Amino acid sequence: MRFLARLLAATAILGIASMFVPGQALAAKPDDKLRVGITKNFFQNFSDAIAKLVMQPFPEVVKAQTGLPGEIAMSPDSTELCERMKKGEAHLGVFQSHEFFWACQKYPDLKPLMLAVNEKTPLKAYLIVRKDDAGKNVAGLAGKTVAIPTQTRPFAKLWVERRGVQPGKTLKEHYGKVLPVGDSEEALDNLNSGTIDAVLVEKASWDRYKRLKPNSSDSLAAMIESEQFPSTVIAYFPKTVQPSHVEKFKQGMMTADKNPGSSRLLQLVKISSFQAVPADFMKEGESLVQAYPPTSNK
Repeated sequence: MRFLARLLAATAILGIASMFVPGQALAAKPDDKLRVGITKNFFQNFSDAIAKLVMQPFPEVVKAQTGLPGEIAMSPDSTELCERMKKGEAHLGVFQSHEFFWACQKYPDLKPLMLAVNEKTPLKAYLIVRKDDAGKNVAGLAGKTVAIPTQTRPFAKLWVERRGVQPGKTLKEHYGKVLPVGDSEEALDNLNSGTIDAVLVEKASWDRYKRLKPNSSDSLAAMIESEQFPSTVIAYFPKTVQPSHVEKFKQGMMTADKNPGSSRLLQLVKISSFQAVPADFMKEGESLVQAYPPTSNK
């Protein structure tokens, strides 16, 4: 059961492997192939074996939706993915939003094609403490124990690494112990019992805990909360990809939420829709990079 739960979670994190669903597809030329790359950051809590297992159906679902034979490959980081895209080894890339904006600093010709959005669970996180500690600042947590659920997504980890510590400190330097826990409910229960001092939780998990355990949640509160991070970005280099590949992908995915079968799959992977890139998206990215500059190894 534990393996099955992890596999299902990996499927939800990946998302891209289930984004393509049967629909009306155009006939493909024999030499056409849609190659998509995705960063390992989406799979940071899972083994390569599980990631590969989740990606196995990708070629079939791509062909069913777009008429193009497809393949997906995982890159260790955004730099390697961009280099593959520049060489034409991948047509499209799937990036966490901060990864995308960091990559744009090095590759200014990288362009966003569309966003994978979940309107019900925005990318927002909290550092939860006992209510008596909520009025304090993070300096008061120095030397204490913070719990981070194992399924926490990269945006939340980035935020707490930059905002949940004293300036110039890493998580391990600031906290006495950084404790991985199985899930957010377990962590919040432990916070209530006094065995830990703070918990990093995403908005959806915190809302669920408040709904299921209102009495327990009443004794907890957010010490700090994040801004809302932008959605997952599907990007490309215009000069190295066939326009027809881009258009077939975009046309198929932009209407996926209107198809009942597609909509059910999107709900499974916690995506409500694919949306056009807002006009001010790159401006938003400039602000994000200023607030969260890339580390030297990105």
